Amino acid sequence: MFDVRELGARFQLRFDNGAYRRWIAGKEVILHCHHYNSRLQNTIEGASAVDGRAIIVRAAEAVFRDHVANAIAQSDDLAMRLRVARNLYAHLGYGWLDFSRLDAGTITATASHFVEGWNAGFPGRSQPVCSFAEGYLQGAIHAVAGKTVYVRERECMIAGASACRFEVVTERSEPVATHDKTKHAFTQKAPPASLPSNVDSDKIVQALVEMPIHGNPEGLIPAFGVYLASTPADFYNRICLDFITAMGEAGLASTAKKLLVFDAETCGMNTFRGIMSSPEWDGLVGPMIEQPSDSLFGIVAVSNALGWGNWHITKHTSPNAVTLESLNGYEAFGFLEHRGAFAKNPQCYMLTGVAAGIMELVYGSGTIEERFGTYVAEETACICCARESCSFEVEKV
Repeated sequence: MFDVRELGARFQLRFDNGAYRRWIAGKEVILHCHHYNSRLQNTIEGASAVDGRAIIVRAAEAVFRDHVANAIAQSDDLAMRLRVARNLYAHLGYGWLDFSRLDAGTITATASHFVEGWNAGFPGRSQPVCSFAEGYLQGAIHAVAGKTVYVRERECMIAGASACRFEVVTERSEPVATHDKTKHAFTQKAPPASLPSNVDSDKIVQALVEMPIHGNPEGLIPAFGVYLASTPADFYNRICLDFITAMGEAGLASTAKKLLVFDAETCGMNTFRGIMSSPEWDGLVGPMIEQPSDSLFGIVAVSNALGWGNWHITKHTSPNAVTLESLNGYEAFGFLEHRGAFAKNPQCYMLTGVAAGIMELVYGSGTIEERFGTYVAEETACICCARESCSFEVEKV
């Protein structure tokens, strides 16, 4: 199985303390959990008006072709290149790939981040769910061997198989997907003075950055009561923007945006409910909590350590409302880099949904379902609309 020490230097985390950004093998990565990743996939692939599976596969192919290539050394032979592709997948937390039967056109996976997510959120599914892995493998094979192939999942653990089995199809005329974006020049504004709380945000961020958050011997990252994965920001930005574009062509752009906010709001509650119930939270953040608002400050500090960007609370005088500011959200930058122009409307759907979700988690009561929708969030300013930061207003309904 996965040796966390092998090739570790190639996957060493670089954390940008000023921007709260995480980098692995030349790619900016975001830590999200299996709840969010599987729910986002379910939304995109479940929209009947678009080919959501193709959106995810092509995005993964393009982004991970570059990511795997970044981790390959010029002197690596084919066997080492395959180990790099296998170990990067495991290090990031997606699971364990077996390339031993690649010559026969078969790849298997005995652990899967996405299968864990679907079992948690959408149990009982009988159809394969590993379209992300299909795209990863297509991109990885191109990076490793220069071959343009299709990868199709024929058996999946979600349907009761002992392992996920992928077939490599060599008859492909379609060119490999590319990932092009425009560099956006931006000067991040200085954050204002922190609001008073009992939470030491810097201590939380530093402690989490020093934690070895990478794949275990199965290639999974069980931490904070959830399964985490380090996913390139490019992947999230591409699938969300492509989803909105495709839905817009069907006259459903507004629906697409609402669905993305819905997923993030659910993520905010499920992800941080797991985090707040974990031994890691009890040991690091728990001793700082003296009142409910401290939990909110603690959650924001944790999310900054996960690589979401530098956001903070700017106003919070009652449980009924909060104002947050993001100085460099990955969604806003993603829009500018991928679209190459300013937007007419704010684009940070993940942060908007999470802002409402964390208020519902901290101040709501009852089950997750009963809390959902009890707060509403609005992004009132966005970097991609030529503003110096993104702002979010959350109010109790």
